[in-house]
Amino acid sequence: MLRNYFKIAFRNLRRNKVFSGINVFGLAVGLASCLLLFIYISHELSYDNFHSNADRIVRVVMEYSMEGQVSRVPQTGTKVAPEFGRQFPEVESGVRMESRPAVVSYEDRRFSEKRVVYADSALFSIFSFPLKQGNPKTVLAGPNLVVLSESTAKKYFGSQNPVGKTVRINAGGGDKEYAVTGVVDDCPSHSQIQYDLLASFTSLSASKEEQWWSANYATYLLLRKPESIATLQAKIPGFMKTQFGPNGMTGGNYLTYSLEPLRQVHLHSDVEGSFEPNGDLLYIYIFGSVAVLILVIACVNYINLATSRAVERAQEVGVRKVMGAQRTQLFGQFMGESLLVTFMALLVGLLLVYLSLPFFNDLSGRSFSFEVLMRPASGAGLVGVGGLVSLVAGGYPALVLARFEPVRVLKGHLKTAGAGQFRRVLIVFQFAITAFLIVCTLLVRNQLSYIHDKKLGYSKEHVLVLPADQQVNEKIRALKSEFKQNADVKQVARAYESPVFINGGYSMHRVGMPDDQYKSVTALPVDEDFVKTMNLRIVAGRDLTANDFQRATVPGVDSLTYYHFILNESAVKELGWKSPQEAIGQKMDMGYGRRGEVGAVVEDFHFASMKQKISSLVLFPEDGGHVVLVKLSGSRLPGTLQFLEEKWKTIVSGRPFEYEFLDEEFDKLYSAEARTGKIFTVFASLSVLLACLGLFGLSAYTTAQRTKEIGIRKVLGASVPSIVLLLSKDFLKLVVAAIVLASPLAWWAMNRWLQDFAYRVDVTGWVFVIAALIAVGIAFLTVSFQSIKAALMNPVKSLKTD
Repeated sequence: MLRNYFKIAFRNLRRNKVFSGINVFGLAVGLASCLLLFIYISHELSYDNFHSNADRIVRVVMEYSMEGQVSRVPQTGTKVAPEFGRQFPEVESGVRMESRPAVVSYEDRRFSEKRVVYADSALFSIFSFPLKQGNPKTVLAGPNLVVLSESTAKKYFGSQNPVGKTVRINAGGGDKEYAVTGVVDDCPSHSQIQYDLLASFTSLSASKEEQWWSANYATYLLLRKPESIATLQAKIPGFMKTQFGPNGMTGGNYLTYSLEPLRQVHLHSDVEGSFEPNGDLLYIYIFGSVAVLILVIACVNYINLATSRAVERAQEVGVRKVMGAQRTQLFGQFMGESLLVTFMALLVGLLLVYLSLPFFNDLSGRSFSFEVLMRPASGAGLVGVGGLVSLVAGGYPALVLARFEPVRVLKGHLKTAGAGQFRRVLIVFQFAITAFLIVCTLLVRNQLSYIHDKKLGYSKEHVLVLPADQQVNEKIRALKSEFKQNADVKQVARAYESPVFINGGYSMHRVGMPDDQYKSVTALPVDEDFVKTMNLRIVAGRDLTANDFQRATVPGVDSLTYYHFILNESAVKELGWKSPQEAIGQKMDMGYGRRGEVGAVVEDFHFASMKQKISSLVLFPEDGGHVVLVKLSGSRLPGTLQFLEEKWKTIVSGRPFEYEFLDEEFDKLYSAEARTGKIFTVFASLSVLLACLGLFGLSAYTTAQRTKEIGIRKVLGASVPSIVLLLSKDFLKLVVAAIVLASPLAWWAMNRWLQDFAYRVDVTGWVFVIAALIAVGIAFLTVSFQSIKAALMNPVKSLKTD
């Protein structure tokens, strides 16, 4: 019987090629969209699940309060892991890590590596990074040892065995020789910890001293039991209160730590990632909803087209019932058709996924593989999805067709008003989804445009960012002098970080505050050319000079140092001065011998993501830095870059010439939002395509049913525009109703998304007007194609057709 069902179903599909093609293609696009977003979502949800001890590993987050300002950061001092291991029986082991860019040399070749991670020897006993060569207990158990990832080992040594060989690593503290002790698998893409080389933590000078402060290191703990997390968390605040003397942390000031289960860090943490940006659970919900909504649109197309053709199938049902067919048999017949269409669509959908995966990888910034859908679990899931879609899409049409009464059908007394009303409801629902996605797309793109166009308070155009290390710092004067020989080089400065994202945490004390009180501020060590290079606007005082820089960097004599501090306007307010002019000349102290006075105040500028309000910032002179900033005119750019590279290789021969433009670094801050905007645009376009595809098929069928009516109207003098309007207006009314229903939900959803931004656009009415015009315009074009075609037919031919 099943064979007969499918044979009849196949014949029926072949006989109605247009409607069958619309159904198969529509469901295929919907399923392909759903599968692509499923790949993305499953990847995000799988972060760090591959570690066998994942349920016992926690990340330690540092939390401290200074004068009521609470800060939470993913870095800790060097003391947390060893001290917690000694004090708390819940802790089995701990590991400290720090990621640094470095230049790695082997023989006469140099490689610039951005992911060199220094880690304690317990790394391989805590995490499940499989070693291909080497002993996990000893590969990092000593200074100047390094483990290479498999791809890095091939890059350096080809087919040779790397173990036992020596490489030189310059990670900012001068060249050191490191012995290669092992090879580890390349880091999985769904790991928070990303590496290309793993070096021993004892190679760092910081490993020689245990400190609570100087928070530069990611700390992870392996607990003895998963349930120990809550127990240990309860003990930490009380223990930390005992670690400081009576003058250490007074008043409301405190230092403590919180524990984050490893699997929850990527999507649930409110603290930035230690090695790569966190994901966002909100986007998982958004993309999951988009996937479901697009699939629903495809299913609605099937339901609408199937029920609209009920009249054509009615006589077939009547004859079958007269011949003895039962309702269950008819239901099975029509569900067989639905299964056939769905699984044909699933095969086409898989082909679309395979073909579009490279584009989707570029869109999402990931490297997904089609193999994830070929796993047994995925195969079972695909079959389940296919069955569910066929049931959802084909269940209602099958019930409608199977319950026709044969006597009434064969007499021609078939009423489908209820089905027609249901189809109108489905069209409204379908276009409501489409209108919702269009509004969301417009607002996401509008917010990104706002971020891109907003005045930041500094100049980011035509600014090169060059990485600096010890060798660069030693030659910085010569570099500046040589670079400025080119007329297209306007300014050159050095700083610890670029102004795009400054996260250095410091404490500030000013005269007039109690001696034991400090304010938490963000601060950036710079040289005397930073303000000019970044085109910051000074509102009071004067810029740094070479003399100020020399006074602040007297080598080895802290008593002679004196600092010229530059504050932003927010810092002036935070420290209690009424105006920038009042702050000039006021004495300040940033600790560690950094005493001086406020020499200038600059206009507030955005030195972090626009998700954060501009806070207090201090610029101060200090020798050394991690970046060199080169302001260019922008003309003759290729020639200028070649000139800079030649000078760089002459002066800093030990480091490759690498650069990034500051505006590219700025764009990276909003990479997640940019990806969201692109994904919304693509899938909103797909939803429009699917909705129009269904509307096209439905309007084609409706127009065909009214062929005789159109002929009579033309004979009676009706014009082509009037007939087009007649055939289109009912559909357009439904589209307008859909927009009205979708707008409140879109308004709520986008306001919720925009809450993450301190600086954002307003959700104004024009967005909904534009979305309405787009939806109505596309729907009208879709319907009018069939309407115009029918209106232009010869009425004589139309009246002959009945």
